[in-house]
Amino acid sequence: MSQHVPGKLRVDTLGLLKIALPISIGTFVQFLVLLTDNYFLARVGESAINGAGNAGLTYLTFGMVIFGSATGIQILVARRHGEGNDAMQIRTGRMGWVINLGMGVIMLGILLILNRGLLGGLILNDEVRGVFEPYLGTRIWGFIPFGITFAITAYWTGLARTQLLLAVSLTTAFTNLVLDYSWIDGNLGFEAMGHIGAARASLTAEITGLLVAVALMLKVEPRFFKLPKRPDGEVIRAWWAISGPLMGQLLITVGTWTSFFFFVEKVGSTELKISHIGRNAFMLAFVVASGIAQTTRTVISQLIGSGRNSELISVAKRLGLINIIGVIIMSHGFILYPNTIASFFFDDPIDIESMAKTFSTLFIAVIGFSIATLFLATLEGAGGTKRAFIIEIIAAGCYLCAASYLTSEHNGQYFPIEVIWRVEWVYFTLIGIGSYLMLRNGMWKKGLESLSEVKE
Repeated sequence: MSQHVPGKLRVDTLGLLKIALPISIGTFVQFLVLLTDNYFLARVGESAINGAGNAGLTYLTFGMVIFGSATGIQILVARRHGEGNDAMQIRTGRMGWVINLGMGVIMLGILLILNRGLLGGLILNDEVRGVFEPYLGTRIWGFIPFGITFAITAYWTGLARTQLLLAVSLTTAFTNLVLDYSWIDGNLGFEAMGHIGAARASLTAEITGLLVAVALMLKVEPRFFKLPKRPDGEVIRAWWAISGPLMGQLLITVGTWTSFFFFVEKVGSTELKISHIGRNAFMLAFVVASGIAQTTRTVISQLIGSGRNSELISVAKRLGLINIIGVIIMSHGFILYPNTIASFFFDDPIDIESMAKTFSTLFIAVIGFSIATLFLATLEGAGGTKRAFIIEIIAAGCYLCAASYLTSEHNGQYFPIEVIWRVEWVYFTLIGIGSYLMLRNGMWKKGLESLSEVKE
């Protein structure tokens, strides 16, 4: 086990947990908010939860471009920090939030255009479409605060100062929770606004989170907001080399997952509701896996930057063990008491049984997810984002083919929803195998697309 040296990145189990836990706790809080959203929207009606769910996924899909940009910033900051290059570290952070602000404006503009009937036209049900379009029309204004906040938190994560993320995530979640209660149902003296209340609550929460992030950053690193006199070409080239493939990869990842729900909408309204509940239940695994994946990218990049390559394999194994144990703990209910969980969302025994069977399918999927994401994050942390992009293209193509087949009619009938969700098995198997094959030759330990090659 690695020994702690003052000022040195700790990679023992406790050190890794100190980095990962704040991220996971923040994600868990967001998961609770999602459950609350579902609870209130389900009270409004099935079309409300389905329409808002599809709109939320659309927002998340385009938001992945911003997240991919931020992840690249995180990897670059971690590498520069590992190298002891403070000047390039802060330059990366400064340019990063400007880039992410620009990304937010671009995503807002694209969706303002696409939400004029094009995306809504993909939905067959008029009531669901009637929720989807106005919900998305409100939600998309969150891209600007979302972009800047993610650049700030990416900088902190790259430095392994993840405790700062907690203040932002807790503030965002608490704001969203209170406003959901007030604006969806009409409590605390407010008028009931239904699904529009949910969209406005999320937007307000993101703005509040940004204000907290800026206030914290001004306190801990005031240099962060000192803009360069001109665009920093060296940083932009390094950012694009890492973030370009990541943005494409994550856009494809979530885009294909979003398309799955549009496929399922054609199967039936109940199947779509089961799928949205399954999506949010999947967040239980994501709570752990997101923390470990972010930690993996930071730790791998910092270790390579500081020349501690001999520790990479043991650290990756340690992170993998933490990941699998954590995912099993968070999602054990999928296999041990699925009917009990399903009964919170459904009254009909047939629907409860269908939801319970879907949970069983999900349990196998999240185990695959925990393994695949660790391999992929290791590859990305080493700088191998182009290889990760290639893996994603192959896996996503197979995923779409499988989803199209499983949601098509066969002899006048559709597959049960628990069978349709097996498409996740296909996806994570391909991601895991592809990432493992890319890592097997050991080149990742030297930094695949070496960040050191970028002129400084």
